[in-house]
Amino acid sequence: MIPIKTAMLLAAGYGTRLAPLTERTPKPLVPVAGRPMIEYALDKLRAYGIGQIVINVSHLKEQLTDYLAGQKDLTVNISEEPEPLETGGGLKKAAPLLGDEPVFVINSDILWTDEIPSPAGAGEGGRRPVEGRGVETTLARLTRHWDGAKMDFLLLAQSKSRAVGHDKGEDHLFIKPGNTIGWSAADAPYIIAGIGIFHPRVLRDAPDGKFSVKILWRRAMEQNRLFCLPHRGRWFQTGTIADIRKTEAELA
Repeated sequence: MIPIKTAMLLAAGYGTRLAPLTERTPKPLVPVAGRPMIEYALDKLRAYGIGQIVINVSHLKEQLTDYLAGQKDLTVNISEEPEPLETGGGLKKAAPLLGDEPVFVINSDILWTDEIPSPAGAGEGGRRPVEGRGVETTLARLTRHWDGAKMDFLLLAQSKSRAVGHDKGEDHLFIKPGNTIGWSAADAPYIIAGIGIFHPRVLRDAPDGKFSVKILWRRAMEQNRLFCLPHRGRWFQTGTIADIRKTEAELA
């Protein structure tokens, strides 16, 4: 298993669903259980041992860059966007900072745990130990399953029934038995979890300007180069105030 050296955190959005909080605070710095939501992903990347983090910024970017400047134990490169370019546009603009090796890509409003207890027979080998007791982390598990010879994307998939904060969307269309490692009919339908690995080569022919990363996902699916890996822990999307409250109650 070759470790991933770089991660891209998507952090440039307006966070309109979190208004009025995001009128004065950039979405990644909105607190969840007393900590900026982006800090949870940063801690997971620290634990993995990531070497470099690339973050795109736009809305209220000064606050976010000041916060990131205080992360002395991390090497952080900033990709500035005059206005948010959406997920695909943000990746394309950051391409010069990403290099030519596989990269973690993580949405900044996603929180997750690495393992949960579950009945025997569920998931991979029927074992889901409690997080923190010598388990394989989600990022390490993604790395273990990454195969750059046949993959352009390896995306974490979350069972929709256990997704806190997910309300709608077409992400389930990208997750099928044929492209999903360890597909479980009992856990389907799945959604894309906002955590994964991709190879920057997919950006070479990507459009400029504002566009969704789903354009790149569709291209990869057409070439049978998009794969998914079901998540084995808890998962939270903190996109609204109600979602934050649900997440805080679950974490407590």
